[in-house]
Amino acid sequence: MAPKPFRVCVTTVNNEFNFIMDPKVTGKQLFDQVARIINLRETWFFGLEYTDAKSFSCWLKLEKKILSHNVQKDHAQVLHFRFLARFYPEDVSEELIEEITQVWKA
Repeated sequence: MAPKPFRVCVTTVNNEFNFIMDPKVTGKQLFDQVARIINLRETWFFGLEYTDAKSFSCWLKLEKKILSHNVQKDHAQVLHFRFLARFYPEDVSEELIEEITQVWKA
């Protein structure tokens, strides 16, 4: 029996996005999908954070399958991620090209 699709919820500063994902999907595929939806091209400052089964905050490893992470599920078996800034440039005006990137770093 093949693994079933699973539900994912990604929270950003302004929105919440819900997806049905294939079990083979990697962190990068989810991250890229969110970046496309919010129209973000300068993605290197950001990542997807989750709470693991031991209640620790962790960063999703983009090269690994989502289901290979020990993500804590809610009562409805949904995996929750937070789209957050991982790195903050020293000089925002010099290092950020697009204005939209500054909005997401807030």
